[in-house]
Parts: sequence; structure tokens; C-alpha cells
Amino acid sequence: MTRAATAGDRRALLVRQSDIGDFQDPAPRPALRSAPVLHWARWGLLPLSSVMRVETGDPVIALTYDDGPEPSETVQLLDVLAERGVRATFFVLSDRAEEHREIMARMLQDGHEIGLHGVDHANLTTVPGREAVRRLRTAKRRVEAVTGRPIRYYRPTYGAVNLTAFVGARLLGMDVVIWSAWAQDWFDAPPQEVADRAVGALHPGAILLMHDVTDQAQSTDSRPRPTFSRADVARRVLDGAAAAGFQVLPAGELLHRYPPVRALTVQRPHVRFR
Repeated sequence: MTRAATAGDRRALLVRQSDIGDFQDPAPRPALRSAPVLHWARWGLLPLSSVMRVETGDPVIALTYDDGPEPSETVQLLDVLAERGVRATFFVLSDRAEEHREIMARMLQDGHEIGLHGVDHANLTTVPGREAVRRLRTAKRRVEAVTGRPIRYYRPTYGAVNLTAFVGARLLGMDVVIWSAWAQDWFDAPPQEVADRAVGALHPGAILLMHDVTDQAQSTDSRPRPTFSRADVARRVLDGAAAAGFQVLPAGELLHRYPPVRALTVQRPHVRFR
């Protein structure tokens, strides 16, 4: 277990994923409490849990983006975040990070946090355990070579995670970070509709899942792939979050300030999300 994960785990609340509430609708959010079996077995189960949000009543959230970087979409998004003075966490793919080093450099220059999403967008629960760990190790080293900084957080592609992913990530010095709110921005819709889903899902301590790449998003049904501007959606989300009184932070800073809420997510989710 990593030093960072251990420090956070001392004050972590361990719950069932169902206790977090729906990713899209925060009202009503269930009261966070640890079931007796989770309370008594927490030290054995914490290494197999994912960070979902933090425990706080303060109006504060983490803004996170997956799948990039990508020249047109990510750069425009960074422009919006810079205009608003907002810092976020970008969970990047190492293939793209190496290809677009100048964008990675700007992320760091602008004060954003870099996390790992994988080498590419393969689902690591579908490959043998040793190969999954090898890919994680390779991806982490490649992104760290680009940034010159250690990677502390890992978000598995599709949110799909199993025992191998937990053990591999922890041995590599990373904690697994999922989310507690999303916009379903891998489906096409008017920008305001996407933003309304994101803002409607916000709650104190939320970790919001967004994406900074349009052309890689995949639908799970017949709905068309996104054509909207990620930057346009970001403006609307930030406007809505500000109107609701939320402060926006990178995930690592949120986890530093508040106790993490962790959930047992050792499964391949039935919903294939990015």
C-alpha cells in the first residue's frame, strides 16, 4: 500500500457503492454510513476499494477529465479553464501523452493534475492479470517520463476494475479513483443538456467525470457519438457550478483536504462507460 493511500485510509469511510447514490441524480443522496461488516473488516477491504468522493458538507467538488490529450478539444478546454482560473485532474492515456507533449506541458504549467488512464483505452479486466499489471507499469512510466512527476492516481478505463487492478495500482504507488457524478458526455446531445446533467449530479464532495476527447467516445447503444464542443460544455458546467456555490478543485487537492469515501468496486461494471 502506498504512503498516500495509507494516509488517506486512516480517515476513510468505507461504504457500498450503492450507498454513494446515482451518478446522475444527487437528490436525494443517501446518508453516508459504513455497514457493520464493512466497519469491522475495513482494514482488510480498504486495499480493494476505490475512491468515489470525499466526506464533507462543504460545497466543493473535483473536476476530472478522461481519455486525452487531443489537440483541438483539449487545448480549447484548457483555454476555458485558464479563463475561469479553474484547475482539474486529467486522467491521460500514455499513447496520447507521448504524442502531444506540448499539451501535457501546458497542463502542468496551468496547474492541472495528471493521473493515469492507461496505455490506450483497452479494458484491462479482459486481459490476463500479469499482462494488465505490465501495461499499467508501462503506462505509468511513460507518462512520468513526459511529465517528470510521479503519478499518484489511476482511473481504470470504463471504470472496470478487479483484484489485479487494485493490487497492481497499489504496488505501483497509485490509488484507484472513480467518481460519484457524471454527465454521460459520451452521447451526443445539445451542450446545455450535457452541462445540466453534470451540474444536476453535483453534491458536496463529488468527483465529477468528464471527457476531453470527442472522437474516441463510444456509444453503448444506437445514439450518435458526440459532436458538441467540450469547451462549450465546460463553460456551461462551470457557470452552473458557480451559480450553485461550488468550488472546483483537482481530485488530489480534494482528497488532501477531506476524508475520502471509498467503495468496494471489485467488478466489471454492467454499464460500459468511459
